[in-house]
Amino acid sequence: MEVTSATKAFQNHQKLNWTGTKTDLTELIYALHSSGAINNGNVDIKDIALSLQDTFNIELGNYYHSFTEIRTRKINQTKFLDKLKESLGKYIKSLDD
Repeated sequence: MEVTSATKAFQNHQKLNWTGTKTDLTELIYALHSSGAINNGNVDIKDIALSLQDTFNIELGNYYHSFTEIRTRKINQTKFLDKLKESLGKYIKSLDD
C-alpha cells in the first residue's frame, strides 16, 4: 500500500489538547450546531461533542448540563464566542499594522 503525502501528514500531526475550559468547548459545540455549519445542520449535538472530544483529547462529561448553565448566565451568555471574536479581531489588526 502506497503511503501518500496526505497520509504521512495525518500520521505525523500533533495531537491537539483543549486547554480552555470545558464550558468554553461546550459553548463552541452548541454554536457550531446552531449555526448549521457542520453537515448543513444535519448533525446531533452528541455527534459534534464526541468528535471534538476526540479531536481535542478531552472528556466533557455532561455537556447538556453545562449548556443549561450557559443558558442561565445573567451576563454575557456567549462569553467564549465573544472572546474568540475579540481575539481574532486583534490578530487581524496586528497583521494590518
